[in-house]
Amino acid sequence: MNLHEFFEVIWRRKLVVVAVTLVVVGLAVGLLKTLTPQYEATATLALSPTGGRDDVFLLTVLDAITPVYADAAVSRSTKNAARARSGGELGKISVRTFDNNPIIRIKARHSEPEVAQRSAQAVTDVLLERSTSGQVGIPNLVLRQIDPADRPTDPVFPQTALTLGAAILLGLSAGLAVALLRENLTTKIETPEELARLSGVPVFGEIPNVRRLSRVSSPDELVSDPRLRIVSEALRDLRTNLLFANGNLQSIAVTSPEGSHGKTTVSFGLAAVLARSGARTLLIDADLRRGRLAELLGVDSEPGLAEVLPLEEAIRHSSVESLDFLTRGRLGSDPGELLMYEFRTILEECERRYEVVIVDTTPLVPISDARMIARYAKATLIVASAGVTTRRQIRTAVERLQLISVRPTAVVLNNYRSPVQTAYYGVTPSRNGQEDRRGKRRVRSGFRRRPSRP
Repeated sequence: MNLHEFFEVIWRRKLVVVAVTLVVVGLAVGLLKTLTPQYEATATLALSPTGGRDDVFLLTVLDAITPVYADAAVSRSTKNAARARSGGELGKISVRTFDNNPIIRIKARHSEPEVAQRSAQAVTDVLLERSTSGQVGIPNLVLRQIDPADRPTDPVFPQTALTLGAAILLGLSAGLAVALLRENLTTKIETPEELARLSGVPVFGEIPNVRRLSRVSSPDELVSDPRLRIVSEALRDLRTNLLFANGNLQSIAVTSPEGSHGKTTVSFGLAAVLARSGARTLLIDADLRRGRLAELLGVDSEPGLAEVLPLEEAIRHSSVESLDFLTRGRLGSDPGELLMYEFRTILEECERRYEVVIVDTTPLVPISDARMIARYAKATLIVASAGVTTRRQIRTAVERLQLISVRPTAVVLNNYRSPVQTAYYGVTPSRNGQEDRRGKRRVRSGFRRRPSRP
């Protein structure tokens, strides 16, 4: 994973990173509220020679002498005497010494600043008295107080700013780790880049997730409803990519790895935008098992492809001038027989009558109908639903086509939740940099014109 891919993963999983960071910071705030603040008072002492020929020698062995005074400061006898002086309560006592330095610091920590001050000063006074009386220390050294213990104003524990800063850093690190782990462990395809990598073919379309799309009942509604503008622009993008990548678009088989990935919606939308561009288009429902084109258009499914009637009797016209459709017809016991022995002839006849034929097929993995159709069609599109299609399904679908020597033309990512939607005057730029503008001149499709309907 390079740096660019890393940042893409972090942006895609930004909610995970933010959530984990907030959890860690929240735990830190909760912990801070449960802790009792501690105040610390410090008294400073110093050792100095009394004068004499051994003074220089004594200064050279300070590292061995200062621990004697430090041990005496925290001894039981010193603490008991200090506790009696401070009113019966004594804070936590600690002593700090320094290498080659006569300074000794006595510290007392307590939840009440007054108690911390009294404790540090009481221990200091007791230690000074014991040193003066000769109970502790070296005769030729004098222990003096440099600074008395002052009343502390700010707690030394917990350090709120430091704790919160550490919690933020820890939370971000944990969030990044969780985001990367989830990215590596997930089995669902969520981005066009991942779909292209797994399928081995380019992504020609990224159809956004729009709820209104599931209630479309006519081609006109799909391309004219303002609420579906972003969808129609994505479908135009798919049309343009197909046109420039594959000059022969007489027939396009649209399939998916499994059911419920949106292949019928993509077929319907692609046929609509092709027809609106001026190409005479036929949409065939070749899913003879669960095809729902008739349901989508609100018409009877019969007569249709299953009846193998003369095309003039089975093909019907839509509300778009250049778009006709052929429903699945009556459900039979073995639709595979029709597809294997008669569909090729039907498709060739349709290709002679229309500039482009869109064939909505069955899914690839569970049954073989789509593979038979893909052998006859000039191009094959695999539709995958973002967040639904698994990596294994895509690999299996491509492998099924490879078994019959068919390479898919491209893949389409449906229900894509793009992290950034870019628009210029309401027009979404296409992947190859071209634009479609509604209300302007029609996009020149390059399809050959035919003078009449079938």
